[in-house]
Amino acid sequence: MVKNHLKRLASPKTWPIGKKVLTFVARPMPGAHKDTHQVPITVFLRDMVKVVDNVKEVKFVLHNKDCLVDGAAIHDNKRGVGIFDTIALPKLNKYYRVCITNKNKLSLIEIDEKESTQKVCKITGKKVLKGNKIQLNTEDGRNFLVDKDAYKVGDSVITELPKQKITSHLPLDKGALVYLIEGTQVGNVATVEAVEETVITIKIGDKVVRTQKDYAVVIGKDKPLLKVN
Repeated sequence: MVKNHLKRLASPKTWPIGKKVLTFVARPMPGAHKDTHQVPITVFLRDMVKVVDNVKEVKFVLHNKDCLVDGAAIHDNKRGVGIFDTIALPKLNKYYRVCITNKNKLSLIEIDEKESTQKVCKITGKKVLKGNKIQLNTEDGRNFLVDKDAYKVGDSVITELPKQKITSHLPLDKGALVYLIEGTQVGNVATVEAVEETVITIKIGDKVVRTQKDYAVVIGKDKPLLKVN
């Protein structure tokens, strides 16, 4: 049986929390994100934006639907929020996107209300359904039905929240801008120079390196379509 908490000292190194404050911290519910790419909403509200002091206050905020994740109210204080998720605190007029730093720490960037209704989703799988509909599966657990088979695994889409409507298609091609969520170049924005089966060549400033395709998420062409740093 999985415990619903873990010792802070054993928490993922990507979590931006102090190790000497409390002995235990909530364990995020299993979800779309891996543990190193998410924190429980309790940690977000208490330790990152510091709008509450304890779990009781977190539960009060959630009960009153004062915290929205990807445009929807959540109810469980162990719900994880991960990379590219948007979190809205409407009563405080505060809106955030979860990102990751080049020191491999989950971080928050403040965004405006309009951008909080947009999210980048990386395509991780696709299949053909009845009627020749194409289903796209994305890294955050979403599914999209599309008519044209113009999308490939590794591409990204921008979706409108909470409607889950695709507004942009961002192919993983030469010239694409990618945001690196793992690896030695984590947290950097890079330009794609070449795409191979499992590896891409990218340029960061004057430096050209190779990295795993799995580490890169397309965020634009000439400039990022969404704010990531």
